[in-house]
Parts: sequence; structure tokens; C-alpha cells
Amino acid sequence: MNAFKRLLFMALFFALFGIVRFVLWAIVLFQFIAHLFTGRATRLGVKWGEALSAWIYNMMLFMSYSTDRMPFPFSAFGARED
Repeated sequence: MNAFKRLLFMALFFALFGIVRFVLWAIVLFQFIAHLFTGRATRLGVKWGEALSAWIYNMMLFMSYSTDRMPFPFSAFGARED
């Protein structure tokens, strides 16, 4: 991959990371409130938390040059790098 093209994608993913952090915090708060009132976390919240965590992990691997595989939207959402 061309260095400048990679830099462009890295800037895009870094900007998306700010949005994803906000969404992840919303999920964390929602799960805490659900646990507070029902005694357990919701399945949907767990699923979204896992998917967002996998995206952050894959994004960090790409940003640190550990892989050339780009995370969502260039691969499946919630896919894990193995």
C-alpha cells in the first residue's frame, strides 16, 4: 500500500475512533444501568461491545503497521484479526 494512501486511511480511522469511543461509553453506561435494574447485562449490549472492541483492536493493528488489513468498512463489522 502506498504510504500516502495509508496515511489518509490512518487519519480516517483515527477520526472514526473518536466516534467509536463515544458509542462504546454509551454502551458501557447502558449496560451498567441495565445491570443495576435487572441484575444482568443485555445480550445486544454485549454483542455491540464485542464488535466495537474488535473494531478498535483491528484498527490499532492497522495503525501500528502490524497488519495491512483495514477494519470496517473495508472488512466485516465485528470481524476479529487472527
